[in-house]
Amino acid sequence: MSDVVIGKGKLSGKGLYAARNFKKGEVVKRWNLKELSQAQFNALPESEYMFVHSFWGKMYLFSEPSRYINHSVNPNVVSNFEKKADYAARSIKKGEAITTNATMEVLYELETFIKAQERESITNFKRLKGGYRNATASYRLPNGTLKKVKLQRIKGNWHIL
Repeated sequence: MSDVVIGKGKLSGKGLYAARNFKKGEVVKRWNLKELSQAQFNALPESEYMFVHSFWGKMYLFSEPSRYINHSVNPNVVSNFEKKADYAARSIKKGEAITTNATMEVLYELETFIKAQERESITNFKRLKGGYRNATASYRLPNGTLKKVKLQRIKGNWHIL
């Protein structure tokens, strides 16, 4: 039996729900990502685009059930991007909707994209504005240079405009 189930929600009419009680700190779900090439992304039906995210400049398709986790400013799970899993931020009761802070995911996407592009350390990364499709960010290079960039998600991945 899975620890989470798909039910009604806001992402394509679906959401994710706890199939059992969780204690704070427990793994609620692992992500099960599929890395995509540009050709594989281009072959996806347009309805799948919203389930593709990019980290470190690479595109990943979130599969079920992870793709149906809904956003909340007060989420009950915390994403661990290194371990590719969501952990209970507090106790979660069976039947409760599983929610995450999607803003943190966008921030991680942008920061890892910039790090991959610069190919060197950056500091003071800040998303100044924007969301899943367009954003503005600033950061510092090791030599002290402050950069401000506009980004746009084009064909599944971020690009500097």
